[in-house]
Amino acid sequence: MNAATPHTFRTQVAIVGAGPAGLILSHLLADAGIESIVIDQRSREEIESTIRAGILEQGTVDLLTAIDPNTRVHTVGHRHDGIELRFQGEGHRIDFPGLVGRSVWLYPQHEVLKDMLALRLGAGQDLRFGVTATHVEGVDTDRPRVTATTADGEVLEIDADFVVGADGRPAPVVRPAVTGDSRSGYFREYPFAWFGILCEAPASADELIYSNSPNGFALVSQRSPEVQRMYFQCDPTATRMR
Repeated sequence: MNAATPHTFRTQVAIVGAGPAGLILSHLLADAGIESIVIDQRSREEIESTIRAGILEQGTVDLLTAIDPNTRVHTVGHRHDGIELRFQGEGHRIDFPGLVGRSVWLYPQHEVLKDMLALRLGAGQDLRFGVTATHVEGVDTDRPRVTATTADGEVLEIDADFVVGADGRPAPVVRPAVTGDSRSGYFREYPFAWFGILCEAPASADELIYSNSPNGFALVSQRSPEVQRMYFQCDPTATRMR
């Protein structure tokens, strides 16, 4: 097999991206008797080790529990019953259970991905790592196709009834093809950016702190009891902090 001889596969749903959206969708589809192929340009190790978002809302925890009653979110995760909002020099705690009867959980995204990858692979999911989608064609037909390349340079073509773009990275391939505008899609760019600090340290606070000031927004967040992440608003064109 080489780049000049594509290897073609047929499935009902082609899912580009093995993040939380793509993996959970593949489970829900399989539950409904619908087959899918999931591809991701990253290795399994990279997916499971990259530190990303850390907070899950109640609805997500409920879904993960429905998928796997033994999910580690209840044993490894930490429930947070509120947040603190700081503005005009004062802090204001928001009591989630008292207001809406719900909570959030500190359970980092890479831990969710470890769980979902083990579940999907254990269930026989066709899940291919190191496979990069290069383009999508036929989105206006009943037989769209995803063309991709493996880490070894082999070309794969996936014919499907539906193509799902769960490749939420800075340069996704599927989104521009399916959002109605092949040039840019429905994209809005805000005139600010976030400077993030990831550090190995104990938690600065029991719950997340969202702060607003004339200088912009800042967030004291967490990823685990040992790893913390803080953000502050900055100019997207800045090359250094003053």
